[in-house]
Amino acid sequence: MSEPLAERHLSEIEIVQNPPFGAVLLWGYGRSYQDTTTADASHLLLSFLILPLCLHRPTLSQINGTYPSSGLGKFCEKLSSRREELFAVHERALTLRELTFNSLAFGIRSGLLSVNYETATFRAIDAKPPALPERILPHTKGASKLGIWFRALDVIEIFKALRVDA
Repeated sequence: MSEPLAERHLSEIEIVQNPPFGAVLLWGYGRSYQDTTTADASHLLLSFLILPLCLHRPTLSQINGTYPSSGLGKFCEKLSSRREELFAVHERALTLRELTFNSLAFGIRSGLLSVNYETATFRAIDAKPPALPERILPHTKGASKLGIWFRALDVIEIFKALRVDA
């Protein structure tokens, strides 16, 4: 018989890689992406880059160590100083595909996100931000910064810069 959920100890991976946390990161990214006068929705493909970038501590450190005004190009320049880090983004995107799908689904069910299947875009819904523990603030800060950087470029430019095959 398995332990009750309240008594079960979660692994470090289960604490970080779970759909509710992923949904919050996608929501934070979306709010930042939409924070313009046009408030366009983000392409759905871009959602598959947020978790691989924000759940990998060395990459997240590079994101948070780059000024928002520097843009994705400066971040990629820093990341490519260790070439294997830049090429690993593609592998992490593939590995975290299911988590991204589940995070999108959780975000939709919880009212944080909406998806337009005809245009293959998603939006962060105007909602009061959830109360977030201090330990995940670097992750949400990184997701927000990605929203700023991604809205300035088109999808193909983003995938090329990050060396990810769409």
